[in-house]
Formats: sequence, structure tokens, C-alpha cells
Amino acid sequence: MNPAFNGLMRPAFSRKATAHVFSNAAWIAAMVDVEAELAKALARHGVIDDSVAVQIADCCRDASANAAELADRMAATDNPVDALLQHLTTAVASRDADAANFVHWGATNLDLIDTAMVLQLRAALDLIEVDLEALIGLLAQRSEQYRHTAQAGRNGMQQVLPVTFGLKTASWLDALMRHQQRLSAIRPRLLALQFGGAAGILASLGANALPIAEELASALDLTMPDMPWLSQRDRFAEVASVLGMLVGSLGKMAGDMAMLSQIEVAELHLQEGAASLATPTSPGIPRECAVALSAAQRVPALVATMLAGMMQESESGTVEIEWDTLPHIVMLCATALEQMRAAVAGMSVDATRMRTNLDLTRGQILAEAVMVALTPKLGRGAASLLLRDACSTVARSGLHLREVLDQLPAVTAHLGPAELDRLLEPASYYGQSAMFVERVLQTHRQTLHRPLSTGVLNMPTLESSSVNLNYQLEGSADAPCLILSNPLGATLDIWAPQMPSLLEHFRVLRYDTRGQGQSSVPEGPYTIAQMAGDVLALMDHLGIVRSHYCGLSMGGMTGMWLAINHPARIDRLVLANTAPLLGPQSIWDERIEQVRQHGMRAIAETMMDRWFTRDFQQHAVHQVHIVHDMLLHTPVAGYIAGCHAVRDMDLRDSLVNINAPTLVIGGRHDKSTAPAQTRRLAEHINGARYLELNAAHLTNWEVAQSFTANVVEFLLARSALPVH
Repeated sequence: MNPAFNGLMRPAFSRKATAHVFSNAAWIAAMVDVEAELAKALARHGVIDDSVAVQIADCCRDASANAAELADRMAATDNPVDALLQHLTTAVASRDADAANFVHWGATNLDLIDTAMVLQLRAALDLIEVDLEALIGLLAQRSEQYRHTAQAGRNGMQQVLPVTFGLKTASWLDALMRHQQRLSAIRPRLLALQFGGAAGILASLGANALPIAEELASALDLTMPDMPWLSQRDRFAEVASVLGMLVGSLGKMAGDMAMLSQIEVAELHLQEGAASLATPTSPGIPRECAVALSAAQRVPALVATMLAGMMQESESGTVEIEWDTLPHIVMLCATALEQMRAAVAGMSVDATRMRTNLDLTRGQILAEAVMVALTPKLGRGAASLLLRDACSTVARSGLHLREVLDQLPAVTAHLGPAELDRLLEPASYYGQSAMFVERVLQTHRQTLHRPLSTGVLNMPTLESSSVNLNYQLEGSADAPCLILSNPLGATLDIWAPQMPSLLEHFRVLRYDTRGQGQSSVPEGPYTIAQMAGDVLALMDHLGIVRSHYCGLSMGGMTGMWLAINHPARIDRLVLANTAPLLGPQSIWDERIEQVRQHGMRAIAETMMDRWFTRDFQQHAVHQVHIVHDMLLHTPVAGYIAGCHAVRDMDLRDSLVNINAPTLVIGGRHDKSTAPAQTRRLAEHINGARYLELNAAHLTNWEVAQSFTANVVEFLLARSALPVH
């Protein structure tokens, strides 16, 4: 049992969400999912009766629902996969003895294990890519912020030439974007069905073999490979190698940050109060850096193990070496990524100390600049020798290089005081630093759905003891403030269609709700009151005393709570596609369990059907894809905790206490908050106006122009709203 992933040390080395993906219960749930879909595929092609498939699928569903209990029992056996299959066979036999003969028909244990591992890897990569995207975004902001901040470039722990701190963060960013591309590129190869039977030829299924395999791959949302790959382990070796490279780059970042934060350098500080590996009398290496460095030291050997596992026997495989190794690589990568995301978010740069450190060599760090300037006059050899001697004099005498150069006729004959001042200014010898930073940032901008916003305050995260909130505050400081709050399963980018128009009139604050987007994922469940408290904390942090508020779906519920409990903080209120009670509870319980067992992908298509009309899905494929991607990359734990908040909310009796001027917006085709619900909401808020748009749930996305125009008109209070 590895103590890094179990017991007291587990929190340091295992990101909770990723550890859950590779828990025994999740493994069993993935395997029974494969078994259920196999039975259905067999029935569709006439290999077994439909009634048999129903019995097998029902027993698989029961096993999935009790995966945690089953996992405890299986762990006590010598062969947990055989034990699981025996459990399923016994369960089916208790219903239909003949049906039990067809459990696991046509497949081998290794088919089951490999395909289940692919499903687990998909869920884990979803989590890793979200954190990676968030870290990339933070580094892009830091690179922009510090692109002109002077810092000593170092080689072999010694100062060599002046650079900028933005160049350093851009180098981290540049590497991580390549890893992001690699992770995207390997998905089609990695996420492939393994189904070949004992020798990889599916002989027992006869002519139906390929149609059944294709049916199974489609049901599991995996690609159908050209042939089974049991004895060819390059898919798993590739993902291990790519994650190993990612961890290596994260270790490089951690090493850089640790060096810059050590006492004698002190150019970098992590957020106050951050944990460190320290003694009571002296500070230690920041914990985030220590964990990432530890991961970077451990992963290479694990990757080597995966590469060694590629040497398989003939048409079969002995793949036990991968079962423990690959999850360890994934979890160490996820942990290192999470820690470095936190480190960069909490990073404080001491530009004054950076400048002080540049001056430690008393000008010698810029000796090359002077030599380059003198080379056309004196020749390279003579100029180099002159500067070498001058630096030796600086080291012996304690004088500044400028003082030494002023005493050398060979220098003063060619370089006047003003030119020497310029040459000995670090900013004059950054080389192509600014250009390199811009090139990296330009590449980053091209990867986004939209250009980087202008006028964004460089304070991307509000950090507190309970949650770190990612936010953007944009627009003129003189404009009235407007807060936008998101639906469950979306990020602050859900308001992208509104931003150009809103910024003409308002200072706009957007944020990622706790557990969503780039905000942290505190342990749930959450409450609407907690989410409203996060808004108040943001307002206080930014000095916003009073603001307009526009919330959609769950964001609207948060707005209702604020208007009821803190009326002095809310000016005008827009409640879009929301309700004071959204039940019944059983619907939310079912969704919570579905996401817990199968991840966000299990509900993604259903949610698109609820959020958009069929016509919009057909004619606005790109827009729907953007929102679909947001939902798919929502952290599972955050989504479940948000479901609890919506499920347990009931504000009906308090609506009479809302006195803010209110606009309620409904969608004519909304399946989540039906028009009858939004009309009733407007009727119970004193003086509220009601607007019904020709859209489903995400009215701000589907009929963006109409939604935005009406919201702006209401907030500016120019005229009465028409009722649609």
C-alpha cells in the first residue's frame, strides 16, 4: 500500500477528484458499464435475446449503484475481476438461470480491464485539462503583467544577463501550451475500445463481431480501432509519456519558483499563510513547489515502467504492470498541476527586490552590453579583454562598473556619459524578451474562443479560507457596476455574447461560481447562501458598495437571495430563466448520482437539449459546442455540490421581500424553468416586469441580441419594457 496515496499523506499527493476517478468503486462502476453495454450490443445483433440483455443490464445497474460496497468485498479476493463477474453472473442467475450464461459473452477479462481503464483515463484527462487550461490562463495574465519587469537571468545559479520576469512566466506558458496540444492530440488514439476476445480475433461472435464491436464503441463514446490492441500497449505508454513530460515542466516551474522564493533571493513570495515544509525557526520550501518537485522526481521511473510494459507476448498480454503504475502517473500529474495552479494564483512578485538583485554585481551583469558597443570601435578581442579586466577591477575594489569605465580612456574616447548610462540600464539590454513574450501570448490568444478582453483588472482570483474565486472586472471605473452570475455547469465566458454591449454602459464583474470554471472546488455540498456570500466577498474585496445584478438559472437564485437578505447591495435585478424552487428533489438526486458514477459526459447531451432548442442546435453548431465544452469541463465534485444547492433551495415565501426593480426573463421553450414558473416568479415580486423570449433555457446565448438589448434598456431605465 503506497502511503502517498493512502492514509495521512494522501491529501498532499493525490487530487481528490482524480483519486475518486481511480477509486475501487469507480473502477467497478466502469467495468459494469462496459458489461451492460456489451449485453445491449449483443442483443441488438441477435446474439442474445432482448430479455437477457435487460436482465444483465439491470444487474449491472444494481452493481454500479453499490460499487463502493462491492469494491470492499472484491478487495478481499485474489482476483477482483473474476469476483465481480461471478457476482454479476450470480445476480443474473437469481433472475434468469439461462441469461446468466451470457454474462461477459465474447469478451475476456483483459478486454474489460483495458476498456474500463480507458473510461477512467478519459474522466481523469477531463479534470487535468481543466486545471491545465486554468494554469495556462494564469500564466498568460502574469506574462502580460510582468513583460517589462526587470529580473536577473541566471545560468548555473549565477547572474548572466538581465531578462524580464514576464519572459520566465512566458517560457512556462509556452511549454504548457505544447503539452495541452499533445493531450488533445492523443485523445483519438487513447480513447479506443479494446475488445478482441482471447486471441484478438472475436471468433466466438462470428459474422456479427465487427458490428457488435462498433455498437459497443459507440455506446461507450469511444473510437473503434482498426483492430484490437491488447498486445500493443503504445496507447497507454503514450499517455504516460505525455503526462510525464507535463509533470517535468511543472517540476521545472516549481524549481524556478522555489529558487526565486528562497531567502537570499526573495524575488517571489507565495500567498501569505501558504503551507510550507518548514521548521518552527525557519521558513521552508513552499508546499506547492515541494509536492510538484516530488512528483517530477517520481514520475520518470513510472513512465519507464510503462515503456517496459510494451514488450508483450504474441497475441495476448501480461499487463498487470500497468494497473498500479498508470493511475499513479495520472494522480501525481493531477496533483502537481493543482499545486502549481495554486502557487501561480497566489504568487506575489517583488519587483523592487528584483531590481536590487540586479544591482548586486555592481554593473557587471551588463558588461556584455558595453563590450558589444565597443566592438565596432576596438575590435571584438580588445573589447572583450578590456571588459574582462574592468570586471576584475570591480570584483577587487568594490567599485561600480560605471566608475571603473569612467577611468578608462579607451572607453571614454568612444562612449560618452549618456551612452554609458543607457548601456548600464537593464531595460536597454533585454534583447528580444518583449517580442518573445508577445509571440507566446499571441499563440495563447489564438487558442481561445475569443480575443483577450481589454480593460481587465489584473486581479484574477479572490482568495479566502474557504474558496478561491476566479473573476474578471472590466470597463470604465466611472460606470455603474453590473454583476453577472452563471448557470450551473458554465463559466464566466457564458456572458461573452453580452460583453461588447454591456461594456459600453457598465463596469462588469463576472466570476466563476465556487466549484466551476477556474474557481476552486471546496468540499460540498454548497448552499445558495454560500454562493451569495461569495458575491458579497467579491464586492467587498473590490470596494463595490452597490451594484446591478443579472443572474441566469442558478445565478438568478443567488440574486434572489441577495436581494432578499442584502437589499442595500443590489440596485436593479435581472432574473433570467430561474425559479425560487426547482424540484422535485428526486430529479436532482438522480442527476447527482448519474454524474457521480459516470462524470459530466453522462449528462452533456441531455443538458444541451434542455438548454437550447433543436433548431438552434442544428443551425448554431459552433456556439453550442462552446457551451457543451464548458459543461463537459466542469469539475464533477463542483457540479454535484452545486446540484445540492439548487435542490435544497426554497425562496418562495421570501419573494415578497424583494424591493429592487426587477426584470424576470423566461424562455418560451425552456424545459428547465418553464414559462409558467418564470411568470409566477414575476407575479410574486413587487412591481417586477416580465419578458418572454423565443428560446430555451440559455436565453442569453440563443437570442443574445434581444436578451442584451432588453437587459441594457431595463438597467438604464430609459423606457418601459414591452411584454413579449
